[in-house]
Amino acid sequence: MPIDANLAGIRILDLADEPGLLAGRLLGDLGADVVKVEPRGGHRLRRRAPFFGGKPDPERSLAWLAQNTSKRGITLDLEKARGRDLFLELAATADAVIESGRPGALDRLGIGFAVLAARSPKLVLCSITPFGQSGPYRDWRASDLTALAMGGNLFPTGDPDRAPVRCSLPTAYFHAGLEAAIGVLFALTAREATGRGQHVDVSLQEVMMMPNMSSPAQYPITKYKGGRVGPGYRVGKVFQPEIWRCRDGFVSFAIRGGAARIPGLVAMVQYMDESGMAPGFLKQRDWKTYNHNLLTQSEVDEMQAAFAAFFATKSKAELYRAALERKLMLAPVNDPPAILSSEQLGSREFFVDVDYPHLGGAFRHPGAVAKLRPEGVKLRRRAPRVGEHNAEIYAAIGIDAQALAELEREGVV
Repeated sequence: MPIDANLAGIRILDLADEPGLLAGRLLGDLGADVVKVEPRGGHRLRRRAPFFGGKPDPERSLAWLAQNTSKRGITLDLEKARGRDLFLELAATADAVIESGRPGALDRLGIGFAVLAARSPKLVLCSITPFGQSGPYRDWRASDLTALAMGGNLFPTGDPDRAPVRCSLPTAYFHAGLEAAIGVLFALTAREATGRGQHVDVSLQEVMMMPNMSSPAQYPITKYKGGRVGPGYRVGKVFQPEIWRCRDGFVSFAIRGGAARIPGLVAMVQYMDESGMAPGFLKQRDWKTYNHNLLTQSEVDEMQAAFAAFFATKSKAELYRAALERKLMLAPVNDPPAILSSEQLGSREFFVDVDYPHLGGAFRHPGAVAKLRPEGVKLRRRAPRVGEHNAEIYAAIGIDAQALAELEREGVV
């Protein structure tokens, strides 16, 4: 196996809609030959803005391009009997299939796990659905927002006097993609011992419960269900801020105590004093006995006013440099431009520029999800054009150029 491809020799058929696109990309980065199977005319995500260069075009959707690197691509109509026959032939050459249709959708087409396993006992099928393959909700449809809400992720996110807030990107889909990729890897590993594939069942609701860590399980013991507190945290009935506005954005800094944090608070007050902005009550406080759990709201409000006034005079970069020099527990709240220009990410060559000759330019992509030595994870190719690899992939199962042209005329590919 080449050292630059951990999954060399593994083929994945990617039938997934948006919830599963990232799974195929990650497995492709690991070196698997991932074949994205799209309907004729291309996947619907190709028509979603924003577009590379601003021009609406199925080949230019940034959402599509970002999630489908490291894949080859074909078109195939699974609603047609001939299309299903071709899929079964392709599946016989594959190690795994990823799909995100409703439970039973592949069974109704005659290409479900039972059929696939009978023809190829070592094949792994990974299904990503809102609520999994079983249970009373199995047939319910749901979006990313539904999964965030029913998984409990929305409940603690946002300000207490406003509605819950969701991330502007489909968080549940990205979590599901990662968990699905891991599930496929586990199933492929188990296959080495058992000689048989498995049906991997990924639920969007369940993967979004994982970021809550142990909160739901703690409730029967603590009776504490939490809630939205905005840019900070609650200590009893007292709200203590943690996100602060600075001159060009926001930074994170907590007024919590403890052995790890008190030296940073002392250093912050010293930093403020050098700028003439440390009020007497901060300079005179006995920080050795400081306990944020005992603060009243009025004490917190007084501290908040002092810190807020100081942070407002500094940029994120100034504050972060000071944090590194003075050992302050402070971090910038990075927006996309800051992430793209990050010195740390740049030094690790995290972002990679990928040429798209047919678009007349290059697109900067996030790179490998992990660094291995020797190298084994990397972005391997640009996202495919619609049906770009039809000829070479169908040729591998005996479909020559003439037969492929006939299939195109019939609307199968």
